[in-house]
Amino acid sequence: MIIYRLILSIICVCLTAGLTVAQEPLPTESGFSGYIEILGAYISTNSQLNTDSDNKKTDSLDSSGERVNKFRPLPLGLLRYTFADIRTQFFMGVLPENVAQGQFLVEAGARHILSNGTGLRASVIPLTPIAQKTWEDPFVIGQDRQRTDIDSYGFKLAAETILGTGLTVKYGWVRQSLDDEKSGTLLLSQPGSMLTPDDLDDLDRDAHFHRLTTEYSFQIGRRMRLTPILRYTRGDADGDANSFHALTPQLSFLYFGNQLQASVNVSAKAEWYDSKHPVFDKTRRDFSPGLFAIMGYKNPFGLKNFRIDWFNAFFKSNSNIDFYESSNFITAVGVGYRF
Repeated sequence: MIIYRLILSIICVCLTAGLTVAQEPLPTESGFSGYIEILGAYISTNSQLNTDSDNKKTDSLDSSGERVNKFRPLPLGLLRYTFADIRTQFFMGVLPENVAQGQFLVEAGARHILSNGTGLRASVIPLTPIAQKTWEDPFVIGQDRQRTDIDSYGFKLAAETILGTGLTVKYGWVRQSLDDEKSGTLLLSQPGSMLTPDDLDDLDRDAHFHRLTTEYSFQIGRRMRLTPILRYTRGDADGDANSFHALTPQLSFLYFGNQLQASVNVSAKAEWYDSKHPVFDKTRRDFSPGLFAIMGYKNPFGLKNFRIDWFNAFFKSNSNIDFYESSNFITAVGVGYRF
């Protein structure tokens, strides 16, 4: 649950830059490389968990919250240094090879290419200068909800293009904790409340997250690539009502022409929670389809190493608990420079 909201938050604050093929080759010469991009984004969100000021108050726990529409500038980039003689690279930022699949973690780490074509990668995640927020108590009715910080840290390991094939396997682990966890506190204090102090323990959102990803890229002609992807996530929360298993199949299509590049991704995430939710008296089940597309144009107007990108994304969460239903739409246009 939380790791996917974190990834969506990063999408909202860090829509990213250029498209590449599955694993970008290391530069043949040692030195710095990377990109920087500035985007202007329109973001429309309908979720009870959105901490925008326009969504502070809710009058019902049986709805998905106020729709909030925002325009904002979004700067981002990536810096790498390559040691070509030992086929090793250090990096920090949003990796462009993940962009075409709609993955937007800011990370710092190292990459090494073995002689058999396998790429090994290790990184620390997530890194972002913008603090992540959530509600101290999401279930407050008729009053302003208060924000609290989400502290998170973790790592990611990957074996890419294993033995020179299209197979890639990734594992990620994240620990997440809230500065002030008060879920259900107001409801517990109400006269005649059905909640108990033990129920508040079941609502605890501090958690460990494990994610295993397998993917295989198929080259289709000279300029197209099709990649089926399967992700399994285990959210092991301190509160049983927030612990879950999730399975996300995804299909990624990439076209890379001389100047025009495009990527389309379709995904469908299913989540099964471990225990009955004390507030809603049912065990949560979610199904979340998503569509993510990018179109990029290199060297516009003859400007070498520049590019123009257009991003569009739509994510919808359907739940058997109305409170957790949401929809998010993002469109952004940006200008980037690659060095």
